[in-house]
Amino acid sequence: MKAQKHVVQKAEAGGATSEPSRKDVWRMFDRIAPRYDLINRLLSFGLDVSWRKRMASLLPEGESLAVLDLATGTADQLLLLCDECDRIDQAVGIDLSENMLEVGRKKVAASRRCDCISLKMGDAVNIPDGDRVYHAVTISFGIRNVLDMEASMKDMLRVLRPNGRALILECSLPENALMRIGHVAYLRYAVPLIGGIISGDMEAYRYLNKTVETFPSGEAFCELMRSAGFQYVKANPVTFGVATIYQGDRPAAG
Repeated sequence: MKAQKHVVQKAEAGGATSEPSRKDVWRMFDRIAPRYDLINRLLSFGLDVSWRKRMASLLPEGESLAVLDLATGTADQLLLLCDECDRIDQAVGIDLSENMLEVGRKKVAASRRCDCISLKMGDAVNIPDGDRVYHAVTISFGIRNVLDMEASMKDMLRVLRPNGRALILECSLPENALMRIGHVAYLRYAVPLIGGIISGDMEAYRYLNKTVETFPSGEAFCELMRSAGFQYVKANPVTFGVATIYQGDRPAAG
């Protein structure tokens, strides 16, 4: 029923949006890498920083944590995790966009935690690491861009240690009807205009609004996490539901 509700929400906001292709989407991120961080701050009114910090508060307990950040981009999430949580001893970020990683490497080199952070090429659907390596796997604003969400979440589960935690920050649509209509209008008209003017690539930011509107947010996404094998799955809406942090743990056995 929740998944059906998601479709109704899109219709109420002005008609259903077609699902965009995710094939070779990293090429788009290569193009917009130089202005990516600036546009994120502007389009989210700086709120994405507080959302990313909230992710750090949801990391699992324990010392000497090993953390993997998928679709790490310019390493914003990884850097904030390490700034907010001194219990992280190893932080690895992977992405398919070399241009985004290059921006990230410069930021890491200038950070106080540069000794524990490493960035490398890698696919969130086929993680280049062995089994049961990490205490936590994170991904921010990236799960909606992967070719196969189910395969990606199953691979997250594979690389997590028993009782390890996946944390997924993603855009969502507010439950409140009026806020939802206003937010969808912002995504459809303001985001492509502002993002296009600053990046010179309006199509990249048209893609963004389409992926947000067609993403199975809320309980529908929680069900996908459970189907992938996660337990104690929970959705944590932030800022009236314009984004949500999903969490799920790998079972202690299995």
